[in-house]
Amino acid sequence: MAISKLVFQDRKNSNWLDERRFNDIFEQYWKKLFGFCRRHIRDPETSKEIVQQLFLSLWERRAVLDINVNIGHYLFSAARLKIAEHYRRQATRSAYHGCAADFCDFTTVTEDTVHYQDLDCYVKGLLERLPCRCRQVYTLSRNSGLTIPEIAQQLEISPKTAEAHLTKALKFLRAALLTGDR
Repeated sequence: MAISKLVFQDRKNSNWLDERRFNDIFEQYWKKLFGFCRRHIRDPETSKEIVQQLFLSLWERRAVLDINVNIGHYLFSAARLKIAEHYRRQATRSAYHGCAADFCDFTTVTEDTVHYQDLDCYVKGLLERLPCRCRQVYTLSRNSGLTIPEIAQQLEISPKTAEAHLTKALKFLRAALLTGDR
């Protein structure tokens, strides 16, 4: 009896798939199943793993399986299901990695926000220690985005004086930030 024509439905014979028959089925179908999986997955290692899982499952469940179709049809149908399962797992894994990356980005953004707020508070404290005119020039330059000539015109001082105040404020802030002066 040719293996490809076998239909296993003999419920009285619980030993329908003995080691010899299993080896014959394996020899007849493993290359075909491997090629089938390889065409759909394009990864030889994953294809081998799927074929091994199919035959392992067939052997382990031989006592409870009720195969009432051609064994080739059964194996190729099982291979299609395993390939679909592989792609589902791959999609889930990709989605998980995307969520994990988003979470890491969110955590980094949160940490950056906290660090920025701390630094901003620290710089505001340092600005309070500047002389009044230096603080005004710095605030107009950095917070309002005005140029030196615009600051000079608004405060009614010379552009050189505005530049000197800004230079003094920046040197003070740079020195305080480098030394960690509180």
